[in-house]
Amino acid sequence: MSVKNPCDSLWWTLPRRSAGTLVLLILALFHATTSAQPASPSDARIDALIKQARALDATEPARAIPLAREAFALAQQSGNRVAELRARAQLSQSLRRNSLYGEARQVTDGGLALPLGSTPAERLARAALVYESGQIHWNRGDYTTAEACYLDAQHLAEELHDDALLTSVLNGRGVVARHQKIYDQSEQHFRAALALAEKNDFDDFRLQIRNNLAILLYDQHRFDEARPLLLENLRVHTAAKNRRSMANALINLGSLENTAKNPAGALPFFEQALALRLELGVPRHIASARMAVATTLARLGRGDEALAQLRLATPIVEQIDSHEILGNFYSAYSEAAAAAGDYRAALDYQRKAQSENDTVASENTAKTIAELRERFDAEKRQRQIAELKAAQQKQDAELAVTEKELSRTRAERIGLAALLLFGLIAAIAIISRQRAITRAERRIHAETRRARDAAEEAAALKSRLLDLASHDLKAPLVGAMLTAETIADESADRPEIAQLARGLRGENQRLLALVQDLLDGSAAEAGRLALDRTPVDLAALAGEVAAAFAERAAQKQQRIEILAAIDGTPATIDGDAARLRQVLDNLLSNALKFSSAGTTTHLAVRRTPEGWVRLEVRDEGPGLTAEDRAGLFQRFRRLSAAPTGGEPSTGLGLALARDIVVAHGGRLDVESEPGKGATFYVEFPEQK
Repeated sequence: MSVKNPCDSLWWTLPRRSAGTLVLLILALFHATTSAQPASPSDARIDALIKQARALDATEPARAIPLAREAFALAQQSGNRVAELRARAQLSQSLRRNSLYGEARQVTDGGLALPLGSTPAERLARAALVYESGQIHWNRGDYTTAEACYLDAQHLAEELHDDALLTSVLNGRGVVARHQKIYDQSEQHFRAALALAEKNDFDDFRLQIRNNLAILLYDQHRFDEARPLLLENLRVHTAAKNRRSMANALINLGSLENTAKNPAGALPFFEQALALRLELGVPRHIASARMAVATTLARLGRGDEALAQLRLATPIVEQIDSHEILGNFYSAYSEAAAAAGDYRAALDYQRKAQSENDTVASENTAKTIAELRERFDAEKRQRQIAELKAAQQKQDAELAVTEKELSRTRAERIGLAALLLFGLIAAIAIISRQRAITRAERRIHAETRRARDAAEEAAALKSRLLDLASHDLKAPLVGAMLTAETIADESADRPEIAQLARGLRGENQRLLALVQDLLDGSAAEAGRLALDRTPVDLAALAGEVAAAFAERAAQKQQRIEILAAIDGTPATIDGDAARLRQVLDNLLSNALKFSSAGTTTHLAVRRTPEGWVRLEVRDEGPGLTAEDRAGLFQRFRRLSAAPTGGEPSTGLGLALARDIVVAHGGRLDVESEPGKGATFYVEFPEQK
């Protein structure tokens, strides 16, 4: 017999360093239950055991498990549902802190399978348990469902007016947005969570959010903003003698220095963190610290020392059921082996790392698609029920009108015999015809509405699946590209290997660009194309792009000629330089792609009489047919002519280029005749 997921869509996945959130939830729950009824002796004992286990979690997690088990056993015997849910949450947290994820998940799943309660105290207790269940999924690398779950959790927090839960949800949403590299949203969520923490004096949680905010800042290479936050956190935790939090702060400081390309500065932080984590004895934390030390040693060229650290971590990693941890471990081993000169082993471990990362990606993708299908099916059933109710109400109204008309007809027939008989026949004919027409119109309307709804559902599903597939392709491509780059750098004395590695890196760059085009096209179609506007000199940008394509043109025996049509002053527009470069890349790439050897592509920037800046890309290719021009800017629409060098063509570039130009308030069009080449031009208002 299959068992329904006890959390349904509420799999709340929150960040690793969010133990303080669960503490806040349990404290709030304790206040709610104790204020509602007097505590029994067993309840008081349960509360005391939970409090002791929670205190030991941060310093001696192994000693916390027996206390949490005793609290759970007493709670089950008491029959108090709220106490049982609270005890389950604490036991799961203690097991998770000791890397016992399978048993921890059994504890949470058992609690979530219990019938839903209606009292605020029981709903809050369930919220704490669902939150802890999300912690387990986070630790095991399941990030995909996080955002949808946080939205559900946020709704519950706002409904219960629970600032502790709302603070944790906003913090969690910030972490998810950071993993998706949506940095503006991530910072917005962290700032909102920090405001709530300061308003309610959630001191421990305030440090946690500041730590996450610092990580976000150094992800964006804003090191000077991130470093003071992390150093202040380390100072506070050191003063409080909280060794676990001290170790976390040191790990984050080391990660910042590594991201800033300063492995020599990172190593002391990681070594101090490893010493603290060895004292605490949590296997997962010890393994992660050893991997951090090993990776940094490898970057300093100390490969043998790095391998020694990883050998010490191997028994721990093999016992932890986490594809994410194995992927990180194999990546660290690859760097260490490369630093030690064992490139064969480095490639082998890189492949293993990629395999583990692919496993995480495939599991998350399947899970997300299943959720999307379930939600679509549920929404479809709700719409069908609403349509049936509306149709039934309309039919009842029509029947009532018909009955009234028939009653009046019968009364008239009694007084007007022959005339009424004729009138009745006519009335019946008219009514029958009208009802037939009404039924036909209703049927046509219903079919039209169903077709429209089906098309909208298909379009929405396509966009969401396209986003999902594109995001999950990026991680393995980046990993393969970095591996190729490492091989090329380390194989200077073996030209044939270096050349193969550079070729592999180029192919990965092309695939990564295609994935980015898919993401940008999906964002543009959904109206989510973001622009980072700054003053941009279009003439200078055109020169840079032309220079970047010079080698490609030479390979095809072609030339790129820049026509000077600007009086020497900058042709400045208000735009996103990266997006505008993407437009020019597409136009110039197409010109070279469809032109033969010995031709010249002309690039010109000039001002129009209307005060706009116009950029033209004119090629000497085969030109465009009428059929080509009709579907030129449609997605996945390819031209009738074939690329002269056999280059691939996806049919995405021109559609995406037009979306970007329109988003800037400009226009993109073409002038062409078959056999006479094509001139693509873009125009933007000039910034004065």
